[in-house]
Amino acid sequence: MQVEQTIVDYKNIYDQLRKKLNWKVSDNRIIMTIASMYVISNKPFDRERFLSIAEAIRKKASLFSTLRAQFRFTMATNLDLNYEHTTEKIDDLLDIYNEFKNNKFKRGNFTYIAASLVLMNSNSLEEAREIINEAKVIHDGMKKQHPFLTAQSDYPFATILALNSDLDVDTTIERLDNFYFALTNNGFKKGNDLQVLSHILTLASDNNNDILLNRVIHVYDMLKTHGIKPKNKYYTVMGLLAFLPIEDVEINVILDLYERLNSQKQFKWQKDLNIILAISFFVSDKLENNQLIETNIFTTLEAILQVQHAIIISSVVSATAVTSSSNNS
Repeated sequence: MQVEQTIVDYKNIYDQLRKKLNWKVSDNRIIMTIASMYVISNKPFDRERFLSIAEAIRKKASLFSTLRAQFRFTMATNLDLNYEHTTEKIDDLLDIYNEFKNNKFKRGNFTYIAASLVLMNSNSLEEAREIINEAKVIHDGMKKQHPFLTAQSDYPFATILALNSDLDVDTTIERLDNFYFALTNNGFKKGNDLQVLSHILTLASDNNNDILLNRVIHVYDMLKTHGIKPKNKYYTVMGLLAFLPIEDVEINVILDLYERLNSQKQFKWQKDLNIILAISFFVSDKLENNQLIETNIFTTLEAILQVQHAIIISSVVSATAVTSSSNNS
């Protein structure tokens, strides 16, 4: 992996974005995460095209939609990365979002993220409805098993499961639950982050449970050994590393990326995000070089990477809004 070039590309896109978005977003992590999505997707960045897509989204969004605020930049990134012509796709995205609402999914950023996944994987509104129905059944099943954990933030991963799992819904929920409790017995902390990790492992249906558990536990121990506390917020990217054979997880490369990000003045205060991005860059490089071919789920892993970063931004936006509201009070 060309670590130096990855950092150069990332900084270049970040600097371009910062000049235009610095006063339009509430937190530097949003700009960092959007820049990383372009690096991970290995797509060229055209700032003016990106800004025009964001503006088109704002104009088409309803008056009180979160797409009229800073979250539009996340959806603009998604559309820019996945489509050459985006104008009609904005209308399609909004139509699918409305179908989610019709199926009793709540309004908000996580439903937009789920809608963008369905948009990429359906050829008609009727096909989209079928996927949404399946996602609803899965999410309801998750909520039945873990009523205090399951929330709107699980919409995107319920949708990925609906799109990719070869298992029936009951078996999917059972497998997810088995991972959850097996991981709690191996040092992982209970919570929604662990449920998301269980989602990711459930998607790897071409591997048996014990192999996946051993891999993710190995990653957990390896991070700890190298002085990185395996926090709950890292669980998603730890799950991505579990798709790799243990011998292919090059911790020295990941740590090199991490330290280089920490050494940049723009990023040095965001160490939690830096380790997430370092692992994401590493996994995307493996994808690009076809080193995950045995899993047969390239598209799924790419979707997880995009969703993970969109969720990071949504969480930052939500946290900023709560802080602002508290301050005003």
